[in-house]
Amino acid sequence: MTQWQAADAPGSTPDLSLLGPVPLELDPLWLSSRVNGAGGADKYIQCFLLGDPQRPRGYAPFVVHQGALAYCFGETTVFRVPVLRYAMQEAPLCENQELLAGLFEPLCKAVGKRGVAFFEGVRAGSPLAGLLTSPGSPVCNFFHVVPYGPAYTRRLIELPVGAQFEDYLRTLGSKTREDVRRTRKNFSVKAKKPVKMIRYTEPEQVNELAAAVALVSRKTYQYHLLGLGLENTPQHIAELRAAAAGCWLRAYVLWIGDNPVAFGLGYHDGHTYYGHHVGYDPDISKLQPGIYLHTEVMADLLADGICRFDFLAGDNLYKQRMSNRMREERHYYLIPRGWPGTIRARTLVTVNSLSETIGRWLDKSGLKERIKRLVRVAAVNRSTLRN
Repeated sequence: MTQWQAADAPGSTPDLSLLGPVPLELDPLWLSSRVNGAGGADKYIQCFLLGDPQRPRGYAPFVVHQGALAYCFGETTVFRVPVLRYAMQEAPLCENQELLAGLFEPLCKAVGKRGVAFFEGVRAGSPLAGLLTSPGSPVCNFFHVVPYGPAYTRRLIELPVGAQFEDYLRTLGSKTREDVRRTRKNFSVKAKKPVKMIRYTEPEQVNELAAAVALVSRKTYQYHLLGLGLENTPQHIAELRAAAAGCWLRAYVLWIGDNPVAFGLGYHDGHTYYGHHVGYDPDISKLQPGIYLHTEVMADLLADGICRFDFLAGDNLYKQRMSNRMREERHYYLIPRGWPGTIRARTLVTVNSLSETIGRWLDKSGLKERIKRLVRVAAVNRSTLRN
């Protein structure tokens, strides 16, 4: 009987031709670059293969690292529990989806009693979503399945091969089209200094890219409020250089005069561009630098035949306005049954439930948006004073 097995570190990349197209997030070379390019001291890749290790019928790669289960009320973390985290984006590849259920027993053995598995961006209605959410699923024999955060809408731009920039604009709402045209027409005039966009793809450009991105990132509320900023560190530079060496890096920085004011940091594979990070200087927010940069990026991508833009996880008004496709996704923690996993899982479910109840009340009353707006304004004001 064909079974899933944890694979030792292979001497060569397995032949995945039986499994169809391999998305960037699961590409063995891409994953290796992300681990090794970031230093790799505290991360490694654990693959699970179905059948022949050289030409598998199933493939599930996890990035393993030290992490934590965060118990949160809203955006406030109450406490954390250190865990060994097996993280995976997208879903395992499997020639026969009915054999996917066999992955979870060897995964549970590998994770151990004090580890967790984390599936990021599981598509609603997919075979994996069915296994994780169906009562009586084989997954439940080994794990407690705990959703992480609410379901969200993932936004994309999808256009036919050969599409041009005007074809993209025609897929947007009429008000958005008008706003885009007005922003593009007025931006250079209102900027009062020369405006340029630079594309970064080569290893020798990485130092300049990292420095420019860090300058903009330090001014954003994400940096000061959420700790999600991008710094000009040796680790980040190494990661960018590895992506450039693999021909995946495709980043953009918008400059007014000699000052970087907005950035889009992403990677591409085939016809798809993955937009990982964006940011802009809040001091020029009235000029809509994010919209302007995005449209310049889209024109550049389409000119090179890259006709699919993936905004990745999360949703906001900007993504809603600039996308033309969407799908529903959710993140899931898999916590092993038994001690101490069962206690951790039940506590996490209780805390999440209470947090969501409070969040719905705040949302319904209008307080949630007001509080979020006030906190973000305060964070931006702090960044202005510090710079």
